[in-house]
Amino acid sequence: MNTKCLVASVAGAIVLFVGGYVLYELLLGGLMEANMGSATGAMKDAPNFLWIAVGQLASGGVLATVLGWKGTTDVAGGAKAGAQLGALIAVAAGFMMLGTMNVSTLTWAIVDVVVSAVLWGAAGAVVGMMLGRGD
Repeated sequence: MNTKCLVASVAGAIVLFVGGYVLYELLLGGLMEANMGSATGAMKDAPNFLWIAVGQLASGGVLATVLGWKGTTDVAGGAKAGAQLGALIAVAAGFMMLGTMNVSTLTWAIVDVVVSAVLWGAAGAVVGMMLGRGD
């Protein structure tokens, strides 16, 4: 991973971290809570932001790597590719969890696909811009 990809990864992670908090906690926290499955104790009372940040750094790395492989170096291309990638990841993770655990409902799995597409699209726009810097 070169320096440009590393910087793009961190920038994407910041967008995912902040955007995730705004979308999942502030805007959709109530909807998410209403669509939890029958499992109890699955959510922590207070999230551990260190581990969330580690996960978002990895997600930013995935996004920057994929966009780098695609040769994406602009905001529009990054947004489109990011949205597609985010939606696919949400479908994969959400529906696998829906089929194996009691942590969410079908409604939440579908909502999460849309929210992930928006969130990863925004992060992809920033990553695409960062990858295009200096070209």
